Amino acid sequence: MASATAAPQAQAPSEILCTQSLPPTCIDTATGNIVQQGAQTGGNGNVLQQGAQTGRGTGNVLQQGAQTGQGNGNVLQQGAQTGRGTGNVLQQGAQTGQGNGNVLQQGAQTGRGTGNVLQQGAQTGGNGNVLQQGAQTGRGTGNVLQQGAQTGQGNGNVLQQGAQTGRGTGNVLQQGAQTGGNGNVLQQGAQTGQGNGNVLQQGAQTGQGNGNVLQQGAQTGQGNGNVLQQGAQTGQGNGNVLQQGAQTGQGNGNVLQQGAQT
Repeated sequence: MASATAAPQAQAPSEILCTQSLPPTCIDTATGNIVQQGAQTGGNGNVLQQGAQTGRGTGNVLQQGAQTGQGNGNVLQQGAQTGRGTGNVLQQGAQTGQGNGNVLQQGAQTGRGTGNVLQQGAQTGGNGNVLQQGAQTGRGTGNVLQQGAQTGQGNGNVLQQGAQTGRGTGNVLQQGAQTGGNGNVLQQGAQTGQGNGNVLQQGAQTGQGNGNVLQQGAQTGQGNGNVLQQGAQTGQGNGNVLQQGAQTGQGNGNVLQQGAQT
């Protein structure tokens, strides 16, 4: 006796069903997506409004033309874009690549970074950075940048008011200060090169020196352990104490006050 073979069941075609409310709510019966205003999706469980687009992502919430690729659990508003990231929150045209858990607002951009908080057009590719007001960082980690500050691959830097640092670590910069060193404290436009552990205030400048304390426009070259105040200048000297416009060349261990020169 020949056995009967059951015919394969035909898959139900995709159908869009809309409510009678204003505006109407339209549901894709094949995927369960809620789609409004020309939105496009290939994923599952997504909520899309105002022409939003998503690829294979799941559980995304998109509004105002937002775009996402294969990401999951993203919240996008106002034309935001994300690639394969997961758990990102993007608003106001923000962009992210493959990063996860990023919070971006006001056109901020991040690459593959994770756990970044970016606001006001900030840009980063690092991890765990907090950037505000157009701040920029490269691959740095744990940096806090505000007011257009810039850092490269440095870690743990705190930058405010347009401060700049290269690959330095643990620097504290305020008011346009610039450094490439480590562990420096700079305020009011101070500058240091590769120096470490310098304390600079009020436009002081130092090159590769270490452990210098400069205040009120003081300048030192490659010296170490100098204490300069009130426009003092020293060259390559070490351990000098200068006050009130004093000047010294390459001497070591000098103490100068009241416009003295050596």
